[in-house]
Amino acid sequence: MEILIPRRWNACVLLVIVSLLTCDVFAESSVWKVSKGENYFYLGGTVHLLGAQDHPLPEEFTAAYQDASVLFFETDLVATQSPEFQAKLLATLTYSDDRTLASELTANTYQRLESYMALRQISLHNFDKFKPWGLSLMISLMEYQRLGMVASYGVDATFNALALADNKSVMSLETPDEQLGFISSMATMDPNMGLDYTLRDLERLPEFSSAMKKHWRTGDLAAISANVFVVEMKTKFAVLYNTLLTTRNNAWMRRLPALLDDSATEFVLVGAMHLVGEEGLLQQLKKAGFEVVQL
Repeated sequence: MEILIPRRWNACVLLVIVSLLTCDVFAESSVWKVSKGENYFYLGGTVHLLGAQDHPLPEEFTAAYQDASVLFFETDLVATQSPEFQAKLLATLTYSDDRTLASELTANTYQRLESYMALRQISLHNFDKFKPWGLSLMISLMEYQRLGMVASYGVDATFNALALADNKSVMSLETPDEQLGFISSMATMDPNMGLDYTLRDLERLPEFSSAMKKHWRTGDLAAISANVFVVEMKTKFAVLYNTLLTTRNNAWMRRLPALLDDSATEFVLVGAMHLVGEEGLLQQLKKAGFEVVQL
């Protein structure tokens, strides 16, 4: 859920919700063609949450979709909407023992949280059993929704719905349970620091999300990779960055090269942050000897 990040902690949030590598300064889109001889597949960097105003999506995504017969997503998006998975997600985000949000936070952090909830006219008691990192995810999602940015308008959901309607094959790179396990790694963060940063950084969410969407649409990966929030995520929260991105990229690289061994044309759609840096999919594919061309 690979999803536009406020500062530090919310960089982690975007990677989950959610949650890029430069090729040249004349970038066109966030879609690449990966080739070996006559065989090829497309790799698209996505934004998981978008608004109605962000449509239509860049035409390169549509061109790749039309040429492909098989679509790969990070996980099974239909399965993640099932009541069974939603119950499992809620259980992961909340305490099942006698701990509460108040018992795990300092008085200062809890007071800041109360003030935020009062401003949004939401009762904090509704979230008494949420783990701090789980609440960070929830309030971040709420702020994105206030901006009109939701999963149903996101790149992944858009093309998943199209593929199902067009009877194209839909595959996934990891199971919903595997993805939930990666999300749970956010529990390694200090709870007070996490919520403090989230509450502070959400104030800059409109500015940040606007810039990130602009760079994503034009494929300006250099600008995204150099963004201070992305840099801080990678340097100050290296363990979480590696868990949410590098570990998953490495696992996916054990599958992606095999897509070039058949005659089918695939379109692989993953969160754009999975394309960042030396550990990103683009660089790994290049190092493996494949031709990678930006559309």
